[in-house]
Amino acid sequence: MIYMVKIGLEIHCQLNTKSKLFCSCSTNISEKEPNSETCPVCLGFPGYKPVVNKKAIDFTIGIGIALGCTISNETFFSRKTYFYPDMSKNFQITQYEIPIATGGSIDIEGNKIRIRRVHLEEDPAKIVYANGDISTTEYTLIDYNRSGIPLAEIVTEPDIETPKEARKLLEKISAILEYLNVYDVSKEASLRVDANISSEGERVEIKNITGFENVEKALSYEVIRQKSMTRMKKVIERETRHFDETTRTTKGLRKKEYEEDYGYIFDPDLPSIRIDDAWINSIKDNLPELPDNKVKRFVGEYKISDYDAGVIAYTGKDMADFFEDCCKIYKRYDNISKWIINYLLKSLNWNSQKVSESKVKPNTFIELLEIMDNGEITERYAKELIKEYVDSGISPRALAKKNEFKVTDAELKKTVEGILKENEKALEDLKAGKENAKQYIIGLVLKATNNQANPKLIIKIMEELIH
Repeated sequence: MIYMVKIGLEIHCQLNTKSKLFCSCSTNISEKEPNSETCPVCLGFPGYKPVVNKKAIDFTIGIGIALGCTISNETFFSRKTYFYPDMSKNFQITQYEIPIATGGSIDIEGNKIRIRRVHLEEDPAKIVYANGDISTTEYTLIDYNRSGIPLAEIVTEPDIETPKEARKLLEKISAILEYLNVYDVSKEASLRVDANISSEGERVEIKNITGFENVEKALSYEVIRQKSMTRMKKVIERETRHFDETTRTTKGLRKKEYEEDYGYIFDPDLPSIRIDDAWINSIKDNLPELPDNKVKRFVGEYKISDYDAGVIAYTGKDMADFFEDCCKIYKRYDNISKWIINYLLKSLNWNSQKVSESKVKPNTFIELLEIMDNGEITERYAKELIKEYVDSGISPRALAKKNEFKVTDAELKKTVEGILKENEKALEDLKAGKENAKQYIIGLVLKATNNQANPKLIIKIMEELIH
């Protein structure tokens, strides 16, 4: 039996405005006391009127343009009615009938993922499960500091075919949002996902997943669960589920509502908003260079591969800027991209750091490449040295000097002779002038001497021994 899986995502991005969507309360709620950044508007007190934050509309228009959407010339806010403790007034101010943007798309390795809509709404409060998770806690607490923070919601069509593709889409959209400077990736829950998936039955929604890896895991589990139910001839019902990060499984929460259950009505406290062409063009004219355009420029200007340019650009704007700063100092652009992708990123990821958060600087990173070029260290040793460099930020030349070679010439010669005798094939290749053999022997010698041998002297001894 062939299982057709359809996946659509609802991506909620907390916009990086200074104040909330409908009041002047601060959005800087990190480490603040619960319920300390609130007012009668974001708490939903009767009689208090919301006022729209224009910057949030600007940001949402920019997102729509970046995703290739059509911007609506007129839009308005509606009330989405539901009864849940994270929404004190029992409705959420959102957009339904006419969103700010519609009809864009993103290409993921040849698959065109259509964007249904991008709309603006207020974030609900944060529910804190005091002594368990959503299905086991004895009681819950509510922190309304988050209530009213502007959310841009990006809704895709069900064009995603695999959980892995969903993750790649999220990584690409996250990079675009970062370039636009509309959200702060370091903030807790700044990007949250509701994932919708169907195979042989009704659509299932997995709510409030944080982390791209978790989205992939949740969808992967749900694919297996739904396939198993189909094989057992069980009916897949329309429902809302929760992803448990510990067990890596989804759990049923409630039957999924239909759109008409929310009873959308025009919000009488807020006016319709006219978005004219001048407003749209002013935002379009001030958009930064976006990742796809940066990839094309990197390929043309620096003659690096499409793959390398894509990795650098989509790792983040800070990495793209770092690459270009390095290119101003050192003209072997392909070598820069090689070392960024294969070695620098691995060390940064190991430390869970972005390059802008690390001690790595363009001038010292280039120093590492230069001391390799002039033979002060071997490439093999540089691969080890870069880990210490990323950790410390100390000049690679200074690190190499600190780890100065402590093996005597006589000891080194004896070690090289022994390794050449033990590796006859490598010795023959070395005599034939094969560079790979030379690097292989150097690596073995460095390993045998715990990286305490001088690479230049190793090469000199090898040349003397084979001639």
